[in-house]
Amino acid sequence: MNKIAIGLIAIVALIGTPALAADMAVKAPSAPQAPVYSWTGWYVGGNVGYGWGSANDNISFLQSQAGVGGGGGPPFAGFAASDRNRTNGVIGGVQAGYNWQFQNYLAGFEADIQGSGQKGSMTYSSTIIDSAAGPNAATVTATDKIEWFGTVRARVGVTSDRWLVYGTGGLAYGEVKINGNVLPAASLPFPLIPTPGALAWNGSTTRAGWTLGAGVENALMSSDWTWKIEYLYIDLGKTSANVSGGVGNCYGPVGGPCNGPLGTPAFGSVTSRITDNIIRLGLNYKFH
Repeated sequence: MNKIAIGLIAIVALIGTPALAADMAVKAPSAPQAPVYSWTGWYVGGNVGYGWGSANDNISFLQSQAGVGGGGGPPFAGFAASDRNRTNGVIGGVQAGYNWQFQNYLAGFEADIQGSGQKGSMTYSSTIIDSAAGPNAATVTATDKIEWFGTVRARVGVTSDRWLVYGTGGLAYGEVKINGNVLPAASLPFPLIPTPGALAWNGSTTRAGWTLGAGVENALMSSDWTWKIEYLYIDLGKTSANVSGGVGNCYGPVGGPCNGPLGTPAFGSVTSRITDNIIRLGLNYKFH
């Protein structure tokens, strides 16, 4: 009897199993996951942006005067002035670099070279002080220009798939040009010096300094291209030039004493401290 019951149960099980299997819901296959973007590799690109800089100029010179002066010795004329020139303009250039990605962290380096239209010029009034004749009005014109610049920087950041937020810093370098003049006002009319001569400077120096900044970069979908927006602060240090000219100047207010027509060449210098802020948009191509 037990054997008959066991046999009937086995037959029912064999008959019912296919039906139950047919009634079970078929599980849909899992959708394939999109591959996680990798930032590792070389890249090259270009950029365009705008720079707003500052040139802090300090101008000073002395000039001895021939002729008759007070105090029993040759009189001297002296000048000192400071100004802050704005060097604003469009920038553009190229960059290249390499990234290493470690999980959600990134380290890398980047180098770039930029052409610059940043230039500032200003004109203002000041005073030349003569040891015998007293003060004499003068007009100062100063021009500062960043011809070109570049950077070599480290980059460290955090990634979220196709987004990167990073900080950056390192070496900055560039060519700075400074020029200008100090033009004395007309003094006593004198046959040999009808017009006062300007005291001028003109210098061009390639300087090295430092830079620090931050940026955001994004990889375009289904593409090897990325775009970025980046800010950098740049300090190129001090540029200097010698003051020359002014031979024959005779200082002093109109109607006052004049120290003579044969002033010697001026000796002095101009120093300009150059700092810069830039913001730029870039486009990079990443190599596999």
